[in-house]
Amino acid sequence: MRLQDALETSKNISNNLVMLSLIESAMNNILIDYTRLAEKCGFGEIADNYSQQLISISDIQDMHFIFLVKEKHKGFAGNNVDYVSVEHLAHDLRKLNKKIDLWHSTDQLFIKRKHKKGMKNILTIHDLNFLHEKKGIHRLKTLWKMKWHIRRSDYITVISEYVKDDLLNHIDIGNKPLDVIYNGIKDTDLERQKKPEYIKDDKKFFFTIGQTRAKKNFKTLIPMMKFLPEYKLYICGKPYSKHYYELQRIKEEWGTENVIFTGEISNAEKNWMYAHCEAFLFPSLLEGFGLPVLEAMRFNAKVFSSRFTSLPEVCKNHATYFDSYVPEEMAATVKAGIAQWSKDSEEAKAAREYSLGYTYSKYTQTYINLYKKMLGI
Repeated sequence: MRLQDALETSKNISNNLVMLSLIESAMNNILIDYTRLAEKCGFGEIADNYSQQLISISDIQDMHFIFLVKEKHKGFAGNNVDYVSVEHLAHDLRKLNKKIDLWHSTDQLFIKRKHKKGMKNILTIHDLNFLHEKKGIHRLKTLWKMKWHIRRSDYITVISEYVKDDLLNHIDIGNKPLDVIYNGIKDTDLERQKKPEYIKDDKKFFFTIGQTRAKKNFKTLIPMMKFLPEYKLYICGKPYSKHYYELQRIKEEWGTENVIFTGEISNAEKNWMYAHCEAFLFPSLLEGFGLPVLEAMRFNAKVFSSRFTSLPEVCKNHATYFDSYVPEEMAATVKAGIAQWSKDSEEAKAAREYSLGYTYSKYTQTYINLYKKMLGI
């Protein structure tokens, strides 16, 4: 009797293993590039939030996700997904021993993407800013890389109509399908706020954020503050290359002691700044999307923006636009705008309501639908 029980148990285990094997073989394995996870930039913000949103959806059938991350981030999203590291990509893929059915490249210039027969490829393009920033051989090399990635992709997504137009104006993508899928922003109602230590007094202030690159156009805000002495301006973000020293030189030249460079700040500090600033200033020259303007609207902050690239598309009529970059005229625009603004006004409520339409849940579901379409499920 014991022998029969043992045989029956062995048979059940064998059947279960066969069933598990059949289930696994029926699953579609989707690898998503999250190598920019935790970086203090738009790429990092998107990787953080899309990955978290994806694993929060419990009813995704017939799909198994594999996250491509840096070695130190393996396991960040729990045990319901697999991980391969960018540092040991070939080794980890061999060890994983799973056929990749779809590879989604969220970093538009990631150089280690694999190309295998039968595997579908989605490429997400965030911007073509290199065309407008770089020159000579550096511009040509980056353009060649972009064309190489596009040729090896089956489907292309972009994050704004502006990027779509910029892409089609500069690169022949042939007959490859192309969709605009916007970025989302976090539900800030659930986010923590923390007053930064550099806020030492109750003086009213303006806020802007971003790496101190030339394209952010922060250099126009520094002389403007000469004509707004009753306010401070906090420029928050990673000091970047030689341009940071150029901004310091402009500050010294204009004697604008009310301009403060804070360096990088935490998300909690960023949320506090949005919530307490008199206005959010974003004079950027080059954006593929422009997450900060929508984040500011979530906190009922008054937004001042440039009219360049994607920003009018993203802000629509919920921002005041700079039409001049003469310091006195910029200051006059800001004064007039904040004089007519309050955080509990109908205009502020309308801007917040508009920003609520850009959710990670909505756009993550759009990507899931695209995965299903490409895999025929």
